[in-house]
Amino acid sequence: VMYTMHNHRDVPGYGFQIQFGATTLTEQWDPRKGNSWNHFMMGPIEEWFYRSLAGIRPFEDHPGGFGHFIIAPEPVGDLSFVRASHETLYGTVRVEWQRQGDVLELQVEIPVNCTADIVLPGKTPAKAVKGGLYRFREIVE
Repeated sequence: VMYTMHNHRDVPGYGFQIQFGATTLTEQWDPRKGNSWNHFMMGPIEEWFYRSLAGIRPFEDHPGGFGHFIIAPEPVGDLSFVRASHETLYGTVRVEWQRQGDVLELQVEIPVNCTADIVLPGKTPAKAVKGGLYRFREIVE
């Protein structure tokens, strides 16, 4: 739903607003109407970028934020790659994935003194890793 909404090129859709030069949510779905081109109201999409597309999520049962976290990317639609990072108290978490056909290549960087569970699309169980740089190559549907 989020991917469709953000790429929809007709009203209502963020894609429609982007066609007219919007870089933030506008006051109305048709940016040619209304007065505000910076109308923030429960409309941020950046959290969807790093939590869903890149899959960078805090482990909710682990106090202390990102000492232990989850990387669970969600490839959607016709997206062929995602590159994202998230600053934490422990350092920068980096995720990059590229999809070619049914092959997903994932690269993650985990800060020193952190642990993460890597959950590849459609795969279980999670792969537990500690600080470092990791690469995964998997067949996904």
